[in-house]
Amino acid sequence: MTDSASAPARILAIGAHPDDVEIYCLGLLLRLKRVGWEIGWAVATDGQASLPDGAEPDLRRGEALKAGALFRVTPQLLGLMDGALRGTPDDQRAVEAAIKAFRPDVLVTHNRDDYHPDHRTLARLVREACPANTLLLEADTMLGDGFLPDLHVDITDVYSEKMRALAAHKSQASPAFKPKLEVWSGFRALSCGVKGALHGEGYRTVPTAVTRRMLRRLISDLS
Repeated sequence: MTDSASAPARILAIGAHPDDVEIYCLGLLLRLKRVGWEIGWAVATDGQASLPDGAEPDLRRGEALKAGALFRVTPQLLGLMDGALRGTPDDQRAVEAAIKAFRPDVLVTHNRDDYHPDHRTLARLVREACPANTLLLEADTMLGDGFLPDLHVDITDVYSEKMRALAAHKSQASPAFKPKLEVWSGFRALSCGVKGALHGEGYRTVPTAVTRRMLRRLISDLS
């Protein structure tokens, strides 16, 4: 946690599966990294449910580490079970430990009404573990389904880096996903209010009285 307005701010994204941070919010992290923020992310599960047949059980952990290494980040791998996040005491302790280890000023995680049960459970766990003085952001849902952002981020200048990170997740490669992601990010770019924006991400802010100053700083640093 930063001690003054002049200190580098810290943002931590927590995704349910090994490529979730890259899909939903890496553009935001990279934008902030460019202006001096310290970035980090955590991965709740090892993505076991979507391993290719015959794959090594730690394949997706390795892909997550490769993606993070592109930006000199070592993701925290919490090692929980894909498809089985239930909000148990062990799940909660793992999330709390990840947050405590990074001490973020801003937390990003899934939307509480997301389509995926792991995403919804993680959103609740993060919300419950979020310190009172930490700003919480909820990331977009897949292809923006049912999600109305109140914060739009132009990620045009870092979009190629985001795609490079996603390419590290070779086990999840789908020829159909790249064009869908381009349409999705292009749609969000329309609401950024930035001339020439081609790609964007959307977020919902969950500010409290003690985090409004950090929200103002976040918006200022993205402008």
